[in-house]
Amino acid sequence: MTTSPTSPRGAGTGVRALAERYFAAVNTHDWEALAAVLHPDVEVRHGMTLSTTGSERAVRLLTAVVRQFAEHEDRPTRYVVEGDAAAVEIAFVGRRHDGVAVAFDAVDVIDTDGERITRVVSWYDTAAVLPMIRGDQDGSGAAKEAIA
Repeated sequence: MTTSPTSPRGAGTGVRALAERYFAAVNTHDWEALAAVLHPDVEVRHGMTLSTTGSERAVRLLTAVVRQFAEHEDRPTRYVVEGDAAAVEIAFVGRRHDGVAVAFDAVDVIDTDGERITRVVSWYDTAAVLPMIRGDQDGSGAAKEAIA
C-alpha cells in the first residue's frame, strides 16, 4: 500500500498516474484527455446522487458538474494506492457564478484495469455541499439532464 501527499516519489506511475491525469483533465476542462483515461464502460457515481456508465456519458456528467461553478479545482491532498485502486483525499475549492466561494473536502475512490479508469465514486457531505451549489437545490438537475 502506498500513501503519500501530492508529489512524492512514485508520482507519475501506474494507478496514481491515471488518477492524476483524471484530476488534471477535469480541472482544465480537457474533455478529450478525460475520455482517453476512462475505460469505455466506466462507471461514475458522483455525490451519491448521480451515476452513469460509459465514457461518453461520464464526460457529459462531469462537464455538467463543473459548469455549476465559475471557478473550480479538485486539489488532491493524499493518495492511498492498493493494487489497481486508489483512494484520493480532495480539497475542493471553487466559486459559484454569483461570486460566492465554495469549499469542501471529498474522497474519490478510483478503480482501474491498470491502463484506464473503470470506476470513480466521489464521496462528500451532500447535505452540506448541495445547498452551497447554485441552481437546483438538490444539486442534480443540470447534471441529470446531461446524462439522460
